[in-house]
Parts: sequence; structure tokens; C-alpha cells
Amino acid sequence: MNYRFFDYKYSIEGYCGQDFESWVRYGYMAFCLILIPIAVFLLRKTRHERMTAVFRFLSVAVILMETAKITWESWWDIRSGYGFNAGGILPLDTCSLFLFLLPVAGFARGKAHECASAWLATLGLAGGLSNVLFPQALKWYPVLTFGATVSLIHHALMLFVALWIVVTGYHRFRPADVGVAFLPHAVFSVPVIAADYRFRWDYMLYYRAGGVPLIETAAGKLDRIGMNWVTTLMMILIYFLLAWMLSALYARCQRQKATVRDDQ
Repeated sequence: MNYRFFDYKYSIEGYCGQDFESWVRYGYMAFCLILIPIAVFLLRKTRHERMTAVFRFLSVAVILMETAKITWESWWDIRSGYGFNAGGILPLDTCSLFLFLLPVAGFARGKAHECASAWLATLGLAGGLSNVLFPQALKWYPVLTFGATVSLIHHALMLFVALWIVVTGYHRFRPADVGVAFLPHAVFSVPVIAADYRFRWDYMLYYRAGGVPLIETAAGKLDRIGMNWVTTLMMILIYFLLAWMLSALYARCQRQKATVRDDQ
């Protein structure tokens, strides 16, 4: 199978997600799950002012990468006669929130900064980790292509930023921080749900829960009988529970760490 770095998914003959089913996927998983925690450990004492500067740099980088990817894919889609892929290429997925909230964490102050940092460490962690374990881009692109590279870097950064925020105490979690972490998600969900129901899209997995283990099967049956609202409620509940559990866990771990430090 011959292809170049900037080849489009539909022009790569013979590729049917082989890298997703091969050692490539597990190599990417091992790289992220081993090297990212090591990097976070080595950077655990980074000053928060320096972290803010890094977040500002990364926010510009990820926005530029995503903009380039959307432009590049759209050009290929239109050129190939498929038209603009409004239902699959817009930055309206759960992991797209990383694009919008990382700049807020880096540039904003006050409650906006708190909400963004809390989301990045909770639901941002869940989104990054799920795509590190199941890198969906490899179902469409071989690993050494532009389309796969942008996605793999994006989700690896989500995992790194989440762990770094927690380990350094960049955001001090409190037991009741579920509201702080979930608020950006809830606000972003309102227009996404409206768009999903208007155009039968599946952004943030609110309409058909595409790719979600167990729930996708039930969502397919609900879709056939016009009860997609049940799928939407299930996904909202899952997101909320993830934010609550991780917020509570972080609050407890940070409190124990502070207690140990005081005893010393």
C-alpha cells in the first residue's frame, strides 16, 4: 500500500483501518500511557505562571492544527465531489472543547479560568484517554499521514494537560467542583444538541452515541423508534457522572497531598 503524508482517506487504496487493528495502535497507547505520566512527573513542580504561558502557546498551536485539518479535509471533500462534510468535520465534538477551553485556561481569569481548568482536568481527561485507547483517526488514516497525526497529537495533548493540571495543583479541586467542571460542557451542549436534532448529526454523541460501547446498540434501537432523546439524556448523565467522579477523586487526592506536606 503506497501513500504520501498528505494523501486523503478516500484516495489511499487498500486501507481499511489496518493500523487501528495492529501494533501501531498499541504502540501509540504505550507511548502516551508511559511517556506522558513520566513527563508530568518530571514537570510536577512547574510554576503556575509558566504553565499558563505553555497553555497559551499550546492553545494557538492546536487551533492552527485543527484549522489546517478542517480546511485540508474540506478541500479534498469538495474536490472529490462529496461536498462539505458538515455532519462530521465541524469542531462540535466533545474533544473539540479542548480547542475552546485551553485558550480560556491560558488567557482568562476568575470563574472562566476555573471552569476551563476544571473541565480540562475531568472531561478533558476522559476524552483524551478514550481516544488514546481507541484512536478513531486510525480507522480512516494510516498513522503516518496528516489526518492521523493531527488527531493523535490533539488527544495526547488533552491527556497531558489534564494530568499536569491535577498533579501541579494548577486548579485546586473541591468536593463540589462538579458544577465548575460541567458548566462549560453544559453550555456547549445546548447548540450542539439543537444542531444534532435539526440535521440528524451525532456531535458529542448526543443523537446516536456512535462508537460508545453498549450504549450505541441501544441508541440504534431508540433511533429507529424516534426516541433519540433517551440517548441524549444517557450521554448527559454519563458526562455528568464522569465530571463528578473525577472532581471528587481529585479533591480527595489533593487534600491528602496537602495533609502529608503539612505533616512534614
